[in-house]
Amino acid sequence: MNIKGKHLYAQGVETVFRSFGDKSRIEARFKALGARNVRIEACKLTKTSLEMTMSREMPVDAPMLLKKFLGEWSLSTQEEHWVGSAAKGYMCDLKITLKGVPVTITGKLVLSGDAKSCVNDITMEFTSSVPLIGNKLAEFVASQAAAVMQKEYEFIRDSF
Repeated sequence: MNIKGKHLYAQGVETVFRSFGDKSRIEARFKALGARNVRIEACKLTKTSLEMTMSREMPVDAPMLLKKFLGEWSLSTQEEHWVGSAAKGYMCDLKITLKGVPVTITGKLVLSGDAKSCVNDITMEFTSSVPLIGNKLAEFVASQAAAVMQKEYEFIRDSF
């Protein structure tokens, strides 16, 4: 299952890119989304790249059928590998691992624009190899991720 997003910002591409690598903004964003135990393991930002690895626990409101896979809280590790420039835009390979959940999450992000505004185009893929229930599990995780992605965008957009 795939989800897509298009996040528009009234700030320039370089400003938004730098905010993606600001540790205090990252922590504040996920805490505002209800996360606990937010840990930034790596966050190296340069003018042309961002390497970030973080983990957090997010609350899960899963249907009974999926509770045994997901529990009340989900521990996730997120890796982002960004490269590019303000002039040509930035591209990111994203990987999110949910501890104990047999769903693979990968994504591509493209941040482009100019000094006045920009857009972050996001495509994420959710797959599971578990027979019978795997598709339902991937669909549920994708729906939860879409909701979090929207709230995350609103927080970033409104924090400038």
